[in-house]
Amino acid sequence: MLETILDLDRRAFEIVNQQWHTELLDSIMIFLTTISDMGFFWWAAAIVLIIFHKRAGGFYKGITLALSIGVVFIIENSLNWVFQRPRPPLTEDGVRQLVDLALTSSFPSGHAASSFAAMTVLVCFFSSAKYWALPLAVIFSYSRLYVGMHFPLDSIAGAVLGIITGYAVYRLMEKYRTNMLSAPDKVE
Repeated sequence: MLETILDLDRRAFEIVNQQWHTELLDSIMIFLTTISDMGFFWWAAAIVLIIFHKRAGGFYKGITLALSIGVVFIIENSLNWVFQRPRPPLTEDGVRQLVDLALTSSFPSGHAASSFAAMTVLVCFFSSAKYWALPLAVIFSYSRLYVGMHFPLDSIAGAVLGIITGYAVYRLMEKYRTNMLSAPDKVE
């Protein structure tokens, strides 16, 4: 059963990476995978919230967003170490590798995990974010298959991990929000 799933995973990767491509898409996907590296795009969104969105609790929302990205980064890197799945260029023939090979293992995808964690937090705070954050999370995750760095299951696992982590961080922050906001500035 597992071998069948992994075989389907490899076949889906081959279709995305080796058949559905153009020169224009190559440039776009390289750009998208680059701006989503290490959650950069989402860290920038957190900073924008913290600095510029003060009237709607932006500081708190930005901190929650940043915390979700940081927590999922730690979890995802720990899982990479546990699973040690080689990246597609190391195991498959004919991979169109459009970016430098990352030194970490492939499962789960950190790009997908950070994107979906951020998307989840943003949608919890701003329901209209589903119209832009969800498509961006999907596109950032898809770009990793396109550029040859992940199998589909890596991105799916990263997305699931991101959604769970993002929602858990959001709920914990909401639970303790009253305590955090009413805490005295000085300890006497």
